[in-house]
Amino acid sequence: MVPQIETARLLLRTYKPDEMESVYELSSDKDVTRHFPAGFKISKEEVLASLPKRLERWQTQGFGQFGVFDKFAGNLIGYSGFQYLDQTELVEIYYGFFKKHWGKGFATEAARAVLRFGFEQVKLPKIAAVTHPENHESQKVLKKLGFNEGVLTEFYGVKAVYFELTAEEFSPAEEFYDLNFTEG
Repeated sequence: MVPQIETARLLLRTYKPDEMESVYELSSDKDVTRHFPAGFKISKEEVLASLPKRLERWQTQGFGQFGVFDKFAGNLIGYSGFQYLDQTELVEIYYGFFKKHWGKGFATEAARAVLRFGFEQVKLPKIAAVTHPENHESQKVLKKLGFNEGVLTEFYGVKAVYFELTAEEFSPAEEFYDLNFTEG
């Protein structure tokens, strides 16, 4: 069973096989990956073949990546989810959206739903986040969500700004949130 979250404007769920082409477009979009470590590149074949491994992570870890879809149009607009932070036991939230969807509050809406899932369902005591030092827009999203002021450090072999949020500090706000579980 894998989670599916509905918010006011979004549907967060695992991908279907016929959507992996769009996942590749998102994963290889230069605007989306511009703050990733230098040399980041993922092949189309890797992405197209990644669905079984993505679903397995949900089964073994209890978390993974959600595709973020426009609830009304049905199209993939981004992703958000959890992974283990580089060489730690900490779980980090991450997200990315096609550029045409930037500045519309989708990252905040999706990340707030993912945080709620992490704290309420997965029972994570703390969630971390890291951004490139120049990724001010992502840092604004994290601050809106209640993350502490970032600290400059290093992760993934590059300088990064580290943020964290505890379950006690998190406020899910009064937004529509509906969680269901479906067959993976």
